[in-house]
Amino acid sequence: MSNDPWDACAVVIARLETRLKSAFDRGLFLRTGGELMEQLPAVAAVEIDCHGDPMDRPLCTVGDRPSRAADLGWDAAVTDASALSIQVWLRPDSASDTTTRRAIEEALPAIGGLLVGAIARIRLDETENELNLVSLLSDRLFDDGRWGDGRWGERSHRIAVELGSLMQVDRLSLLLRRGARFELFGSSVQARFDPRADQVHQTQAIATTIDQQLNQPFDVPQHAAVTFRGEDDDAVATFLQSGHADQLLATRLGAGQVLVIGEVFDADQRRSADLTPAQRQLFDVAIRDVLRSRPHGYLRRGRDWLGQRSSRWRIAAAAVLLAFLCLYPMTIRVAADGRIVPRTQYTVYAPVTGQIQRMACESGMRVSAGQVLCEFSSHELDLQITRLRGESVAVQEQLQIAATRRGDDSSKDVASDRRVLEARREGLDRQITLLQQRQADMVVRSPIDGTVTLVTPDDGGQLQTPRPVRMGDSVIRVINQQDGYRVELDVPDQEFGYVSAAAERQDDAPIECHFRIRSEPQRQRLGTLLGLDQAASLDRFGRLVVTASIQPNDQDATFAADAGVVGWIDCNRAAAGFVLCRKVIEQLRLWGWL
Repeated sequence: MSNDPWDACAVVIARLETRLKSAFDRGLFLRTGGELMEQLPAVAAVEIDCHGDPMDRPLCTVGDRPSRAADLGWDAAVTDASALSIQVWLRPDSASDTTTRRAIEEALPAIGGLLVGAIARIRLDETENELNLVSLLSDRLFDDGRWGDGRWGERSHRIAVELGSLMQVDRLSLLLRRGARFELFGSSVQARFDPRADQVHQTQAIATTIDQQLNQPFDVPQHAAVTFRGEDDDAVATFLQSGHADQLLATRLGAGQVLVIGEVFDADQRRSADLTPAQRQLFDVAIRDVLRSRPHGYLRRGRDWLGQRSSRWRIAAAAVLLAFLCLYPMTIRVAADGRIVPRTQYTVYAPVTGQIQRMACESGMRVSAGQVLCEFSSHELDLQITRLRGESVAVQEQLQIAATRRGDDSSKDVASDRRVLEARREGLDRQITLLQQRQADMVVRSPIDGTVTLVTPDDGGQLQTPRPVRMGDSVIRVINQQDGYRVELDVPDQEFGYVSAAAERQDDAPIECHFRIRSEPQRQRLGTLLGLDQAASLDRFGRLVVTASIQPNDQDATFAADAGVVGWIDCNRAAAGFVLCRKVIEQLRLWGWL
């Protein structure tokens, strides 16, 4: 041993480099700490730790640490989440040796740099070993050639065997949660011929107790296995005594739905182990795969489904929804398009096929009763009057000729001819009178006081006269705005039955209606049903409709004749399920399926 601390530190570093050239394990840290104390008598204790690393902590502790704080230390990051720390304590009689302190302070970074690389190599080796073990375990758990679709029992047994081997327990049971209880579905012993299987089935009796105790806080990492030794006269202690076991090891798998209970018979000679995260995930997948392939009868499936708390909530929600659909009454609301119609109006239709000779009004003009609105003319009517007048003149001349004839042997024939001519003249005079009356009706006067709202322009959009018209064309409309408006809704023919049934009870309570004007959709107005037309008609889309007249509760200045309206008529009440599914039910009835 050299008395020079620089040489001693160099020897420690050289030996560490030599070891790193060959295979090594975690004992490297212990040997490195021991050599520091061996080569440097001034060192009282050495501690090497890796903060934030899943490896065992500390990595090594050598010597007796003095009560005071560490004299020398060195820290360096290994990863983003871990750091290597080397702490060195010097003996009290050598703490003032400046040369020793400086040598150690310069040697620690070199030793730490080598150990950081060693940690990475150790971690890679352990990860590789773990991957190999997980790969072998996966081959044993998912061997499709060995385990067919119908051999789920053997697969669950194999899972329990492998799980018990890794957890280092003597007997292991897999229990599936069924609501508030647990059911055994896999074991590491063969139930058909192994007498120990009777004790395995007893794990179902203590599974609830173990599960409740797992919910209590423990000073162990989450998802880690928990050891149970039982207390005096409790269920776990009774189970251990009847099975001659020293302790139980319990954990959860399969998203918390599978409870794993392992029995250890000789706890003093065996140390139980836990699963790594990779092994735990692999067993989770294997257990879910086995449970999916497990055969279930309809009765068992229904019972298992009902045993789940979420399923019971779904059933309760479905029952509440069904009760709501069957018992809660809702109003059948029929929707229809319509328009605003004045209560008092007069429309001028062309009385003849001819032309408008003179237009005495325009749209928006106020008119009084008896005021001339327009004059029509018809060349055909004029020609008929002229022709009839000509025929009447001819008959009159024939009568004058017959009157100048003197009596002779043919006097009887002359009297007969005169009667025929007089009858013809009277018929022509009546026709002329009727045509003249029609001619007088071509001067149209307003029957009411009101406002002109409809004046049909010609093809060029002008109101020039004369212009041709056909008999029956609407030309002018006069409305009385003071009398108010009503709403006409075109109820679809297939919806008319609901409105008609509601109209039968209108004497008891008026039928309420809602409507919105298309130009003012933000405001909803109310009204009551006045009546229904007795016959159906075709709307502008060619659909059969029945017109319903609605009386608005409030007359509004924004009402305008022929304004578009969307309305709803509140009919009789029915079950909520029928109201919500009414369209579907009606279609099924039309198809004859209901």
